[in-house]
Amino acid sequence: VGIMVEVPAAALCIDEILDEADFVSIGSNDLIQYLMAADRDNPQVAHLCEPFSPALLRLLARVIEACNARGKPVTLCGEMAGWPRCFLPLFGMGLRRWSMSPSAVPTIKEMVRRTPLEAARDAVAMRTTGEIRGYLTRRVQEIWPNVALVDMRR
Repeated sequence: VGIMVEVPAAALCIDEILDEADFVSIGSNDLIQYLMAADRDNPQVAHLCEPFSPALLRLLARVIEACNARGKPVTLCGEMAGWPRCFLPLFGMGLRRWSMSPSAVPTIKEMVRRTPLEAARDAVAMRTTGEIRGYLTRRVQEIWPNVALVDMRR
Protein backbone atom coordinates (compact mmCIF):
# COMPACT_ATOMS: atom_id res chain seq x y z
CA VAL A 1 0.00 0.00 0.00
CA GLY A 2 1.42 3.36 -1.00
CA ILE A 3 0.58 6.96 -0.29
CA MET A 4 0.89 10.16 -2.31
CA VAL A 5 2.03 13.09 -0.19
CA GLU A 6 0.51 16.03 -2.03
CA VAL A 7 -0.83 18.18 0.80
CA PRO A 8 0.98 19.68 3.78
CA ALA A 9 -1.26 17.81 6.23
CA ALA A 10 -0.01 14.47 4.91
CA ALA A 11 3.61 15.64 5.12
CA LEU A 12 3.15 16.83 8.69
CA CYS A 13 1.56 13.52 9.72
CA ILE A 14 4.07 11.36 7.86
CA ASP A 15 5.04 9.35 10.96
CA GLU A 16 1.48 8.13 11.47
CA ILE A 17 0.98 7.53 7.76
CA LEU A 18 4.10 5.36 7.64
CA ASP A 19 2.46 3.01 10.15
CA GLU A 20 0.10 2.04 7.32
CA ALA A 21 2.02 2.73 4.09
CA ASP A 22 4.67 0.56 2.48
CA PHE A 23 6.01 3.33 0.24
CA VAL A 24 5.61 7.07 -0.34
CA SER A 25 5.51 9.19 -3.46
CA ILE A 26 5.78 12.95 -3.00
CA GLY A 27 3.75 14.88 -5.56
CA SER A 28 5.84 18.04 -5.70
CA ASN A 29 3.60 20.09 -8.00
CA ASP A 30 0.54 19.78 -5.76
CA LEU A 31 2.53 19.94 -2.53
CA ILE A 32 4.13 23.25 -3.53
CA GLN A 33 0.80 24.67 -4.65
CA TYR A 34 -1.01 23.78 -1.45
CA LEU A 35 1.87 24.68 0.84
CA MET A 36 2.17 28.13 -0.72
CA ALA A 37 -1.63 28.55 -0.98
CA ALA A 38 -1.29 29.69 -4.59
CA ASP A 39 -2.85 28.25 -7.75
CA ARG A 40 0.04 27.31 -10.04
CA ASP A 41 -2.23 27.78 -13.08
CA ASN A 42 -3.18 31.35 -12.16
CA PRO A 43 -0.66 33.77 -13.74
CA GLN A 44 -1.28 36.33 -11.00
CA VAL A 45 -0.02 34.04 -8.21
CA ALA A 46 1.85 31.20 -9.96
CA HIS A 47 5.20 32.84 -9.10
CA LEU A 48 4.48 32.01 -5.45
CA CYS A 49 4.73 28.27 -6.22
CA GLU A 50 8.41 28.34 -5.40
CA PRO A 51 10.48 25.13 -5.33
CA PHE A 52 13.33 26.94 -3.53
CA SER A 53 11.19 27.97 -0.57
CA PRO A 54 12.74 27.21 2.83
CA ALA A 55 9.33 26.00 3.99
CA LEU A 56 9.12 23.48 1.17
CA LEU A 57 12.68 22.23 1.64
CA ARG A 58 12.10 21.76 5.37
CA LEU A 59 8.85 19.91 4.75
CA LEU A 60 10.48 17.65 2.15
CA ALA A 61 13.40 16.99 4.50
CA ARG A 62 10.95 15.89 7.19
CA VAL A 63 9.17 13.44 4.87
CA ILE A 64 12.36 12.01 3.36
CA GLU A 65 14.02 11.64 6.77
CA ALA A 66 10.98 9.86 8.22
CA CYS A 67 10.74 7.47 5.27
CA ASN A 68 14.45 6.67 5.35
CA ALA A 69 14.42 6.14 9.12
CA ARG A 70 11.60 3.61 8.74
CA GLY A 71 13.08 1.92 5.66
CA LYS A 72 10.15 2.96 3.49
CA PRO A 73 10.91 3.79 -0.17
CA VAL A 74 10.24 7.44 -1.02
CA THR A 75 10.07 8.90 -4.53
CA LEU A 76 9.65 12.49 -5.70
CA CYS A 77 7.57 13.14 -8.80
CA GLY A 78 6.61 16.36 -10.51
CA GLU A 79 8.56 19.10 -12.24
CA MET A 80 11.05 19.42 -9.40
CA ALA A 81 12.29 15.89 -10.03
CA GLY A 82 13.91 16.87 -13.33
CA TRP A 83 15.46 20.20 -12.34
CA PRO A 84 19.22 20.18 -11.61
CA ARG A 85 19.02 22.90 -8.93
CA CYS A 86 16.34 20.95 -7.09
CA PHE A 87 18.34 17.73 -7.32
CA LEU A 88 21.07 19.00 -4.99
CA PRO A 89 19.06 19.55 -1.80
CA LEU A 90 16.89 16.48 -2.41
CA PHE A 91 19.99 14.31 -2.84
CA GLY A 92 21.46 15.84 0.30
CA MET A 93 18.28 15.01 2.22
CA GLY A 94 18.67 11.35 1.32
CA LEU A 95 16.26 11.09 -1.60
CA ARG A 96 17.42 8.38 -3.98
CA ARG A 97 14.35 7.89 -6.20
CA TRP A 98 12.90 10.33 -8.70
CA SER A 99 10.04 10.04 -11.17
CA MET A 100 10.55 12.49 -14.02
CA SER A 101 9.98 13.23 -17.65
CA PRO A 102 12.14 10.95 -19.82
CA SER A 103 13.85 14.00 -21.32
CA ALA A 104 15.24 14.92 -17.87
CA VAL A 105 16.74 11.50 -17.11
CA PRO A 106 20.15 12.01 -18.79
CA THR A 107 20.71 15.33 -17.02
CA ILE A 108 19.78 14.03 -13.58
CA LYS A 109 21.83 10.84 -14.09
CA GLU A 110 24.83 13.01 -14.85
CA MET A 111 24.13 15.12 -11.75
CA VAL A 112 24.17 11.91 -9.67
CA ARG A 113 27.56 11.01 -11.12
CA ARG A 114 29.06 14.47 -10.55
CA THR A 115 27.68 15.50 -7.17
CA PRO A 116 29.69 14.99 -3.99
CA LEU A 117 27.21 14.34 -1.19
CA GLU A 118 28.58 17.13 1.01
CA ALA A 119 27.81 19.65 -1.76
CA ALA A 120 24.14 18.80 -1.51
CA ARG A 121 23.48 19.33 2.19
CA ASP A 122 23.69 23.06 2.87
CA ALA A 123 20.55 24.49 1.23
CA VAL A 124 18.09 23.16 3.82
CA ALA A 125 19.54 25.38 6.56
CA MET A 126 19.23 28.58 4.53
CA ARG A 127 16.64 31.17 5.46
CA THR A 128 15.40 32.78 2.24
CA THR A 129 14.29 31.70 -1.20
CA GLY A 130 16.79 34.04 -2.85
CA GLU A 131 19.65 32.69 -0.75
CA ILE A 132 18.70 29.10 -1.60
CA ARG A 133 18.24 29.81 -5.32
CA GLY A 134 21.57 31.67 -5.54
CA TYR A 135 23.46 28.97 -3.65
CA LEU A 136 22.00 26.16 -5.75
CA THR A 137 22.72 28.01 -8.98
CA ARG A 138 26.37 28.49 -8.00
CA ARG A 139 26.81 24.91 -6.78
CA VAL A 140 25.21 23.33 -9.88
CA GLN A 141 27.37 25.48 -12.14
CA GLU A 142 30.49 24.50 -10.16
CA ILE A 143 29.62 20.81 -10.35
CA TRP A 144 28.64 20.88 -14.01
CA PRO A 145 29.35 24.22 -15.74
CA ASN A 146 27.54 23.35 -18.98
CA VAL A 147 24.30 21.98 -17.53
CA ALA A 148 21.10 23.62 -18.71
CA LEU A 149 19.17 25.03 -15.77
CA VAL A 150 15.76 24.12 -17.13
CA ASP A 151 14.08 25.79 -14.17
CA MET A 152 15.52 29.23 -14.99
CA ARG A 153 12.09 30.81 -15.28
CA ARG A 154 12.23 31.09 -11.52
